[in-house]
Amino acid sequence: MTKLKTAQKIKIRIGKISYLNCLPYFHNFSASDDFDAEYLETYPSKLNLALRQGKIDLGPISSLEYLNHQNDYVLLPSLAIGSRDFSGSVTLFSHKKIEDLNGETIALSRQSLSSATLLRILLKFKYKYENKFVSTSHEPDELINQYPAFLLIGDQALYFQSKKFVYKYDLSELWWNWTRKPFCFAVWAVRREFALKNHDAVLRFASAMKEHLGKNLEDIESLILNGLQMDFLNVRFSKVFGYLFNLVYELDDSMCEGLELFFRLAKRLGVSPKPKRIEFLGAEEPAEAAL
Repeated sequence: MTKLKTAQKIKIRIGKISYLNCLPYFHNFSASDDFDAEYLETYPSKLNLALRQGKIDLGPISSLEYLNHQNDYVLLPSLAIGSRDFSGSVTLFSHKKIEDLNGETIALSRQSLSSATLLRILLKFKYKYENKFVSTSHEPDELINQYPAFLLIGDQALYFQSKKFVYKYDLSELWWNWTRKPFCFAVWAVRREFALKNHDAVLRFASAMKEHLGKNLEDIESLILNGLQMDFLNVRFSKVFGYLFNLVYELDDSMCEGLELFFRLAKRLGVSPKPKRIEFLGAEEPAEAAL
C-alpha cells in the first residue's frame, strides 16, 4: 500500500459504538497534535452505514461489514472487540431449549449485523435447523410475548431481566464450544481512500488508541468508577466489571483465525461474498484469508 505523509494537522471523523464495550477505547481519549477528532456515536448497524457512505473516516464496525466491503476498507492493526468464550452481550433468549427451535421464527435486533449472522450460522450449520428470521426494533418486553426466541446485543442483552422464564444462550460461548476459536464481533476499519491520503496520521491514531486502551484495561475498577460514575455499591458494578474483563480487544492471530472461519461460513450461508485478503494498514504483506 502506498504511504503518503501529511504535512498538516487533519480532522478524523471517528465512529463510536454507543455500547458499554467501547468504554475502554473512548473514556478520556483525546485528539493529539496529529489530528482533530469529530465523533459520531450510534449503534453498530448505523455505524456500518456511516462508514460505507463516507460520513465517518474510521471506527469500530461489524466484522461482517468489513467482509462485505473489503475493497473499500483497510483494518487498523490489533484493535477489535471479541470474546474467547462467554461474552455476555450477544444473547439468544428463548421460550424453548435451543434443541427444540428447529422451524421456529426468531426475532433479530436491527442494531446487529455480525451477531445476527452468527446466530444464523450456528442454527444452520451446528444444529442443522431451518428457521425463519424477522428483523425488528421492538423492545425485549414486546419480543418475549411475540416470538419463540429473540436475539439481543450490547447493553440491552447484558442488562435485560425477563419477567418470564426463558433460556439464555450466549452466542460466542456456543461458537467457542463448536469451533474452539474466539469470535470477533467488531473490527476497526478505515476507508481505503482516507488511509491512502493520511497513512501516517492514521497509523499514529491507531497507535495512540491502542496505548490508551491498554491503560484503561489495566484498571477496570477505575474505568467503571470514572467512566460510568458507578461505585462498588451499585448492583451492576460486578456484572460490568466481569463483562469488560472477559472481552478481548486485540485482533491477534487466534482472533484472526476465528474471523476467517466466520467469513467462510458467512459465504457458505449465502449472505456475503468470497473472502479476500485481510488487509492491515501498515502491513507489508496482508494476511491471506482462507477460502
